[in-house]
Amino acid sequence: MTALRIELRRSTALWAGLLVLVSGTGMLALVMSSGVRWTGNSTSAVLGLRLPLAYVWALVVGLAVFQGMRDSRARVTELFDATSRPGWVRLGTLASAVAGVVAVATALLCAGLVANVALGGGFVSAGFVPLLVTVVLALASSVLLGLAVGRLLPHPLTAPVALVATFMVATTAGRALEVTTPGDEISPLALLTPVMDAPSSDLVTTSASVDLGQIAWFTGLGVTAFLLLVARTHLGRLAALVPAGLAVVLALSIMPVKYSDVLVADSIASRLVCEGKVCLSQAHSDDLPRTAAVGRDVLAKLAVLPDAPTEIREDTSAMAHLTAPQRDQKTVYVRSQGHPRVLTMTDDQLRLELLSGAGVAGCSGPNSFNTYEGVVRYLTAGYFNGELAELASEPLMWNSDRLRAQIDQAWQQFRGQSAQEQLNRVARARQMLLTCQDSERVLDVLKASR
Repeated sequence: MTALRIELRRSTALWAGLLVLVSGTGMLALVMSSGVRWTGNSTSAVLGLRLPLAYVWALVVGLAVFQGMRDSRARVTELFDATSRPGWVRLGTLASAVAGVVAVATALLCAGLVANVALGGGFVSAGFVPLLVTVVLALASSVLLGLAVGRLLPHPLTAPVALVATFMVATTAGRALEVTTPGDEISPLALLTPVMDAPSSDLVTTSASVDLGQIAWFTGLGVTAFLLLVARTHLGRLAALVPAGLAVVLALSIMPVKYSDVLVADSIASRLVCEGKVCLSQAHSDDLPRTAAVGRDVLAKLAVLPDAPTEIREDTSAMAHLTAPQRDQKTVYVRSQGHPRVLTMTDDQLRLELLSGAGVAGCSGPNSFNTYEGVVRYLTAGYFNGELAELASEPLMWNSDRLRAQIDQAWQQFRGQSAQEQLNRVARARQMLLTCQDSERVLDVLKASR
């Protein structure tokens, strides 16, 4: 313990821990905007740390490499090699000090995120624990690798090169995990880094295969790094590579190749909680009383339709932030993920949103724009509302003179029909939306063009 206390004082261990806390907090403040809902779920909060981890990871590795060159810079390598005390004991103490402090600092950073969620009234569950373990292992093993590299390559350029190389690997891996559809394939090699852009959802987490693969890889990497640090012979250094080699083979055999297998629904946060015929995820259960009141009104208005929907449920599927919402004849789905988030809307906005499409969401995916589909949503919402009103999810169409004129013209054509014909047209449009038929044809049905 005395040797450990000495290393804590004379090494960069405490500075490395402070670097993790300060740089991690600073990058979170820069990367995360106040408008995102990642603070609503502890699992999402810890997952949100993965993006700024690219910067923290590089800084910590660079500092560890610099620390690893201590004996060479002080020109005492041969002196320590000549002492009777085993070298692995002294180096093990140094490794324990630096890696241990970084691990504790990383755990404190994650704990701070969870505490922030709890203090803000968000949803806290044990779902964040695998993510915390992975991040702690990633930084601790990277520190050990940095110490080993610094000891083996004591050159003035080693530390800056290691820092830049780590950052480049992190950013490259992050870009490799950027996809547009759930079916996109990814390279499992990208999952060998702890970096990942947090998804626009607070109901997902990494899959068990990703967690187990990363834990196996970073554990093997840490063992190899420590053995490299204390090895004195070339044969010993070659043997030290075996744990990392076995770990990478095991990890790559576990890692998924499709993005839809990388992220899965958070089984705790996405569990449905119901009030009558309205159900929301457990993470959003605070919004349930308000949503249930609006939902009952929506179901009552939609009851005039043949085969009307009978329940309202939140779309908690893992890929809801990348795909068009689910659709079912008996269910009106609440789209809480992606943008815009309907649960943040006012009661009137939420009511119109659920009524649009006659209770059926649009067929376009996130971040896409379809004029015909937008007009259909305005007309169907206006039918149940009694008049046209702005949809919070389609403000561009409402505020554009050209598009607003198109909506008004279609509305006049629709309202020029008899009350029964309007109902029949809306019911027919709903059936077409359920099967995602061409949106221009759906609009023609409402306007009585065909």
